[in-house]
Amino acid sequence: MNLPTRNTRLRLTAAVAVALAVTAGTTATAAPAAFATTGAVTAAAGQSAEQDVAPFPVDAWLLGAGPTGFLSGQSILNAPMTYRWTRYADGVTTVLPEGAYSSAQGSDIVSARSKDGVFTLYDMGKGGEPLEIDINPLGGGYTFARYAGTRLVMKKANATGGTDVHLIGKPQGVLVDETVTGLPADAVITYIDVDSPDTAVVRYSGTVDGVKRNRAAVVDIATHTIVEEYELPESGTGSLSLSATHIAWVEKSADSTTKVAVTRRGTDQTVRHDLGITASVAIELIGDWVTYRQFGNYAPIQEPNALFALFARSLTTGETVKLLEHATSSVTDAGGAQMARGGTLDQGEGLYRIAPGADGARPVVSLVASTGQPTTLELVKQDVPETIDFDRTPAPVPLSWTLSRIGATARVELVHKATGKRATVQAYYSNGSRTANWDGLFSDSVTAYNGDYTWKMTATPNNGIGPALVVSGTFKVVRQSTSHDFDDNGSSDLLVRNSNGELFVHDGYTNRYGPSWQDKNPVRIGTGWNVYDQLVAPGDVAGSSYADVVARDKTGVLWLYQGAGRTLAPRVKVGGGWGVYNKLTAGSDLNGDGRPDLLATDTSGVLWLYKGTGSATTPFSTRVKLGGGWGIYNTITATGNIGGGPAGDLVARDTAGVLWLYLGKGDGTFAARTRVGDNWGPFLPVGVGDVDRDGRPDLVGYAAGGGVYLARGTGDWKAPFQELDLRTYVSPDSSPTTVF
Repeated sequence: MNLPTRNTRLRLTAAVAVALAVTAGTTATAAPAAFATTGAVTAAAGQSAEQDVAPFPVDAWLLGAGPTGFLSGQSILNAPMTYRWTRYADGVTTVLPEGAYSSAQGSDIVSARSKDGVFTLYDMGKGGEPLEIDINPLGGGYTFARYAGTRLVMKKANATGGTDVHLIGKPQGVLVDETVTGLPADAVITYIDVDSPDTAVVRYSGTVDGVKRNRAAVVDIATHTIVEEYELPESGTGSLSLSATHIAWVEKSADSTTKVAVTRRGTDQTVRHDLGITASVAIELIGDWVTYRQFGNYAPIQEPNALFALFARSLTTGETVKLLEHATSSVTDAGGAQMARGGTLDQGEGLYRIAPGADGARPVVSLVASTGQPTTLELVKQDVPETIDFDRTPAPVPLSWTLSRIGATARVELVHKATGKRATVQAYYSNGSRTANWDGLFSDSVTAYNGDYTWKMTATPNNGIGPALVVSGTFKVVRQSTSHDFDDNGSSDLLVRNSNGELFVHDGYTNRYGPSWQDKNPVRIGTGWNVYDQLVAPGDVAGSSYADVVARDKTGVLWLYQGAGRTLAPRVKVGGGWGVYNKLTAGSDLNGDGRPDLLATDTSGVLWLYKGTGSATTPFSTRVKLGGGWGIYNTITATGNIGGGPAGDLVARDTAGVLWLYLGKGDGTFAARTRVGDNWGPFLPVGVGDVDRDGRPDLVGYAAGGGVYLARGTGDWKAPFQELDLRTYVSPDSSPTTVF
């Protein structure tokens, strides 16, 4: 098997599982006292030595990132959210007690809010006792907006019909409520974002200098004052971002095109960047670049989606680059960098830090924490047997591959090495794997040949992220040879000679509709066969394990063609004087020695037996007379053991179209005949062995128009065949003259 050479992060899976386990009695260093009972374990012991990143919980959102760690939330199948704090340095993870938690942007502060107006803040970096802020003494009317370090940013209606912004904290244990100054009395607050514990941005509309305006106001948390303001158009909507040098916001033009407006702080110089899309986006300023991504309403448990890739555009050159193949959530960290939960082709799924590049260069993307999952489509395991024995494992045979993603379209190509014949099979998702149920047929409906095969599974990710996954390998197909198999695939074939003297193999195959024969593109295995006036398929008479052909030429010489798999070996002369016979048949073991015998009737109606020897040079012994009166039949056909007796049997069709069965007694002779069918006049009986592989020989009726009818064997000598059933039409290049 050839595995893909792309980097895979699957080796981290075990490490992440270890890192996220909770072991009672093991306390995370510096964890707040209230969380000590939850415990934590160190990921480093479980991680591969080459890894230097923390674990990120699978199927989780990023909720916050501070100087020492990050907050994540995970909810699967509508279960309550599980919140975790993970340290960058050593991967130690603390599972927070049941509740709802938020993070203060750019800090290690995590808060649990209760419904009774009490906010509990934990410093996950320094540890210690939590800070409780009870806003009930301040009275009602407050609406929570954001955390700014250890302060609460809240909104409250004022007496003039507008809305004020309040900063509520508890320095030195004293509850303090400070109103942000500088907003108009009739301000309508539409958006508040906290850039860091020190700065917030407020979008509002209100009356300034007697004019209704839309503005973005920069708030200094320490002084609770507005220090900068920027005019916004009415089309300004959604995300705002603030950096040390710029402020940016999202606008929608009249044609709904999304633009990012960027203004250098302290100026009114605004540059608008048309993103070429109409969807709403989240933005973040990173040095001289602005990042943007479409909002995705999909949970992390779902497949990554290329629609939600994270891009960056240069504020100086307009260059646009893709940073992450997809992103589900992002925040700003303590250093002003962007932290995003997403994935890259090289490093897989996890938490990435997007930091400014030196001197305006592209942002630097680095993996901070890993889920252990690849972003590319990868092979997890496969279940392809080394050998497929269709005698023991009936078709269809499952060939399965477990992939790292559910969303993929997979096709499998199987190639027979010796001939190049192919089968292409769709692999469908079932029970966690992509499974191709191979029916044992090539694409042209020929039953697959025995021998060595190569397989190639190509899986194309439905989300459009990354290249197709291609894996390959080998296996072998084996079946026992059968008495009428001329292409080494265990099926009963029909040999058809046309008027041009060409000999064709019509492969027998079985699908959900039952047994049939290849009616298109039969395989030609010889020319010049018009020199023969009698053709017989006796099975393996020469010990090669393949089915053979016996032919009599027009001078009365009998020839043997040994089977050689998917062809016939050069002919060997058996002997002359065979022109005295008007009918030949072979394929039944009449004396129980395990070798097929040959029967012949002469022009006087005498039936003769030629016992098989197993020798390629003298395949038949001296003839033995079985009896006269066989001139009443226009066809005799050896069928194998169809009656359940001790030996092979024979059927004969008389001139009235009646079919008679002669049961072999095991000593080279037959029991008295039994009438087993009527109306066989239009059909040539052909003994083809066990077509439907139920352990009983069957009989084919070939009609002059090319129809191939199957009479299934029953094993009951009184009624050895079911009714004739049309299975297919065979039509070689010219009309058939002989079918055997």
